[in-house]
Parts: sequence; C-alpha cells; structure tokens
Amino acid sequence: MTAADVWAFARALSFETWLAVLSAAAAFASFLVNRRLVARQAAMQFESLKAQMDADILDWAHEAADAMSEGAMLAKGRGLVFDEAEMRRRLFDVSQRLSSLADRGRLFFPNIPGNDGADREGAFRGARQPILDAMVFAHLQAERIEARNIGPDQAAADYLVKCRRLMISEVQAAIDPRRRQEALKQISQQDFEGEGPSFEMAAALGEGLEARYPGVLLHRRDAAWVAERRGQHRATRR
Repeated sequence: MTAADVWAFARALSFETWLAVLSAAAAFASFLVNRRLVARQAAMQFESLKAQMDADILDWAHEAADAMSEGAMLAKGRGLVFDEAEMRRRLFDVSQRLSSLADRGRLFFPNIPGNDGADREGAFRGARQPILDAMVFAHLQAERIEARNIGPDQAAADYLVKCRRLMISEVQAAIDPRRRQEALKQISQQDFEGEGPSFEMAAALGEGLEARYPGVLLHRRDAAWVAERRGQHRATRR
C-alpha cells in the first residue's frame, strides 16, 4: 500500500469514525498513564509498610541493646558499684526483660520451620534465628550472674557484649538502612540478598555459654547444627 492509498483511505473515513479512533487512542494512553501511577503507588505503599516494620524492629532492638548493656554493666560493677541486694534485684529485672524481649522478637524473626519442638506452641516450633539465640543466651547469662560481692564478673560482661553485637548486626542486615534509603529515592522494589543469618556466631555464643555453664544448652551448636540450620533457612527462601 502506497502513501497515496493511505491518504485516500484516511479521507474516506467519516468524522464519527475518526472521533472513535481518537477516543480509543486517548483511552489507551490514559490506561498506560494510570497503570504507571498504580505501580508507583503500590511501590510507595510497600515501602511505607516496610518503613513502619523497620521502625518497630528498631524500637525493639533499642530496648534489647539497653537491657544487654545494663546486664554487662552489672557484671562489671559487682562488688565495686552495686551491693548484693541491689545486684540481686537488678539482675532479676534484667533477666526477665531479656526473656520478654526474646519472645517479642519472635514477632519479627519467626522460627525456621523444622522438627524441633513439635509439641510446643506454634511460635516456638522449629529453630530460633541467630538474633533470638543472642537474646535467649543473654537472658541465660544474666540469670546465672551471682549477686554475691565477689568482684566483677568480666567473663559475663564480655559475653553479653558479644550477644549485643550479634543482635545489632542481625538487625542491621534485616532492615538494611542503605537499601531502604535508596528505595525511598527511587520508589522501586528490590530484593536485598544479604549474607544470611550468622549461624556460626550464634553457635559460638551457645558453645561459649555451655563451656562455662555445662548443661545449659538443649542442643549443642556444632558444625552439623550450623549446616542443618543453613539448609533450613535456604529452604524457606525458595
């Protein structure tokens, strides 16, 4: 078909036909624009929900870090700053707060599905994530600090600091503030692939606690345990 044929065909169309064609073209263009706006709004809503959840996790992490820091302070100040009565009262308070924070953390970091604890309540079945191992181990450590005025317990203080650092590292990996800032700029959805939970660090913390308080662990954190947890974690991300 030549250009002349096209022109002749166009001239042969009635005004009503041209109006219908232009209306259809305008509707299609409007559809494309609206589709882009809807996708943009969906991305913004996703980032808004993610930002709110990140804020909740940060609030929880702040409380957890403060409780661990207080436990380390009590361990270092035993017999120097705090008398036995105050130590006993404050250690009980810190221990209970850490236990509560560990359970509250399950709302953000659910257990990895598995065969562990099949007879327990739903939230407690499977294996804890490393961040909650840090919380539980910190609770167990605080619970085992003696209140008697026998001098500072530097080993317990150092252990609680290690628990706190693992917790902070896992929170940072979970919320990834750098990715969130970039996403808010671009209003785009991106999957962040981090290194995954620090099972080795959690295992080292558990074994360190077991070495000082034999029998405290229900399951030893050996290489087989780490490999099994990594396999379970990868299975949940497929």
